[in-house]
Amino acid sequence: MFNAQGKPRYWLGTYDAWHLLIPVALAVVLVIWGLAPKPVQTRRTIAPVLAPLTPSIITQPTAGSTLLVRQFTLIQGTSHPHSRVFLFLRQIPNPEQILAETRSGTNGLFQFTMAPFPPGDYGFRVETVAADGRRAPSTEISVRLTAEPQSPPPPARKAPTNKVAPKVPAKKAPVAKPAGPKQSAPAKKPSPAPATPR
Repeated sequence: MFNAQGKPRYWLGTYDAWHLLIPVALAVVLVIWGLAPKPVQTRRTIAPVLAPLTPSIITQPTAGSTLLVRQFTLIQGTSHPHSRVFLFLRQIPNPEQILAETRSGTNGLFQFTMAPFPPGDYGFRVETVAADGRRAPSTEISVRLTAEPQSPPPPARKAPTNKVAPKVPAKKAPVAKPAGPKQSAPAKKPSPAPATPR
């Protein structure tokens, strides 16, 4: 299509110059929109569900046991698998201190080999640290170490009782009669013979 001057529409002339304002304005708006900073969208992160930690327990020696010094060679227990296990020692009544470190196995078992200890009362506990930093402490167990075996206490003797037995009157013995001459039984009289009729 041509305009009055014989030029095609939208030609760069004074008559059709305003027709170019629409596409130019649209292009400017698109450029401004493309260059404008967009708000940062925060992504929601879902925290992974962690498996609960296996409780830390000392199974050997038993709590409150009394052992010979030479028999106390191991501390064993269970904890979270593949974790660091710290052993804490407390010589009663002193505060505790860290004694050793080991790693638990696939099944969660751990073991500490003990050096000789002097006789006395001791407290032991362990604390497991998992790979993600979570901790699982155990309860403290108390152990008494002795140099000599303890003998069982002697049985308690019963104290003698000073009970007075009631007096029972003695039975009187029958009075013995003096022995006299033996009396013979009286002789029987002969009975009369029955009379015969004549």
